[in-house]
Amino acid sequence: MKHIFLLIIILFLSLGCTQNNVQPLTYKQSMDYLVKDTEPLHVKMKNFNSREFMPWSIGSIRISKDRASWANFVYRKKDKYYAENILPWDLEDIKSIITSTNFEEYNKNVQYAITIENVQVRNLPTYKPFFLNPTLAGEGFPFDYMQNTRLHVNTPLLISHYSSDGSWAFVQSNISTGWLPTKSFAILDAKQRSEFQNSKKIVLINDNTPLYDTKQRYLLHVKLGALFAYVKEDDSFFYSYMYTRFGVKKEIRILKEYASLIPLKFNKKNILLVSSQLLGEKYGWGGYLENRDCSAMTKDFMTPFGLWLPRNSASQKKSGEYLSLLGWNNKEKEMLIKTYGIAFLSLIYLKGHIMLYAGELDDKVMVMHNMWGIKTHEAGKEGRYVIGKAVVSDLYLGEDLDNVKEDSLLISRVEGIVIKPNIPQFGLNKFVNSYPDILNYKDNMLSFKDGDSLSYHDYMEKTFQDKLNNPSIKDTLSLKYPAFKEIKPPKLNYDPGRFRNDELLKKLYGQNKKQIEQNLVELEWVDGTKILFNQKQNASMQLQKVISELKTLPQKYSKYITNIAGTYSFRYIKDTNRLSAHSYGIAIDLNVKQSAYWKWDKEYKFKNKIPKEIVDVFEKYGFIWGGRWYHYDTMHFEYRPELF
Repeated sequence: MKHIFLLIIILFLSLGCTQNNVQPLTYKQSMDYLVKDTEPLHVKMKNFNSREFMPWSIGSIRISKDRASWANFVYRKKDKYYAENILPWDLEDIKSIITSTNFEEYNKNVQYAITIENVQVRNLPTYKPFFLNPTLAGEGFPFDYMQNTRLHVNTPLLISHYSSDGSWAFVQSNISTGWLPTKSFAILDAKQRSEFQNSKKIVLINDNTPLYDTKQRYLLHVKLGALFAYVKEDDSFFYSYMYTRFGVKKEIRILKEYASLIPLKFNKKNILLVSSQLLGEKYGWGGYLENRDCSAMTKDFMTPFGLWLPRNSASQKKSGEYLSLLGWNNKEKEMLIKTYGIAFLSLIYLKGHIMLYAGELDDKVMVMHNMWGIKTHEAGKEGRYVIGKAVVSDLYLGEDLDNVKEDSLLISRVEGIVIKPNIPQFGLNKFVNSYPDILNYKDNMLSFKDGDSLSYHDYMEKTFQDKLNNPSIKDTLSLKYPAFKEIKPPKLNYDPGRFRNDELLKKLYGQNKKQIEQNLVELEWVDGTKILFNQKQNASMQLQKVISELKTLPQKYSKYITNIAGTYSFRYIKDTNRLSAHSYGIAIDLNVKQSAYWKWDKEYKFKNKIPKEIVDVFEKYGFIWGGRWYHYDTMHFEYRPELF
């Protein structure tokens, strides 16, 4: 049973006719977690920093040019989007903006930078808004669909390229890609980046704080969650610096009552301190007008405690241990949230919205969230009851309104709960347990026996094709392999094991053709054929076990496992620049005449002849099978023990 303590938050907010749902809040919290939060601060911050400074650890934006330039195609639509005068955008004006994106230069002018002001990331290089039809509920102001997100000052950036006139840059931040005005950032060299990244950090804990240099000259306002390098302190001030447009340092000082060294301890005092700064702020879609929306609020709430979150609600849903609540009725949902939720750590998700679980009041689940409004229905027409700010409420917000249906209530729309965000739960030890050369996983790094390490996750949202082309190590586990299950046609793009991280495979089996071939050993296949397989990571040993067991199968199976197509072959996958698993000596193809391959078929249709008894033997010893893939390759078996 959880230890429980109580805290009263007095809210100076009301919601007009819905004020009965917003009250002083008594909440429970896991004392066990608070005890764990006293671990050494540097341990927590390594994980935070690996995510915060991700753009400075990559050499190019790792999504395809087509994916990066999605907005060029989405917004090229006549009479769909409205400009600031509430009249439809002129198609020629849209085309002119799109032409300026200059994606021919994508990833050809890579530079590292840092924001020097609070700045809005845009989907196209323009300040102009793109509204949908403002006569529709939930559209028009403030839903500018050109708005991507808002970045704090001092956000690390990777620059891909510039617009045709150089006034905008396409960037990768730690939470998104998009366009920033060139005047909003400074290019930094390696020494400057290292100094900033490796310094202790100050975090703003007072929202909308005016910032001054050491001569008390005003610079800008900064928001809660912004980070600054720690230089020194005295009784009244923290001292830090910012960069000007052309990379010159400017010394600044920050009143200690407005900032703290990061991370704050996760305790009653600090929870109240941070939440009181965020409550009451007006709603800002994608950071519009420098206000927060739902996910910006949860992200900035977590930051002072050294907990990193991605930016949008769909990404935050994937940020930790997720419990689906689909299929449960409303009472059951509340019961499950109370059982598994940790106040002010757990996130409650519904499509398009994310909320911070805030404990219980009068046996009801309470949430802290920034929301636009509640869907209404009147005379057959959909509308919105506008909340338009950050509040604490229960999940029945709006039930006292006659024009709000039950299925529009928050509790009815809740889909799940992230129990502990930003504390990854899935698969982190699978590589350690599967490969002898991997020592441990810690702080987003896999460590090897020879002292090297590899980054585990790049924290980027990716399509199926992106994961094929440039998967992080974690991405390779994103589809669960259905070992020993019934053989049936897989779902669309369900290809568990086709995502391969080349950096990891090279580290495990050999950096190049010469090294790989030095690690190959000769085995005798079931029909006496001599084959080559990689001995590293127990791969050849496991294949030998497969061979021994296949020899015990009845004669009727021999036609599938004789006259095999081969094992080691240093080559690239057809029509790609990706090395085949055969190149590493960890894959084997069975008899081609008994096999099916999706690229051979004029009309795609899953087919298979390989008996399940053979598949079971391979899977028993850590080999995945290409017949489990939507893009089927039924002759193919590959040593990937981490997927089991």
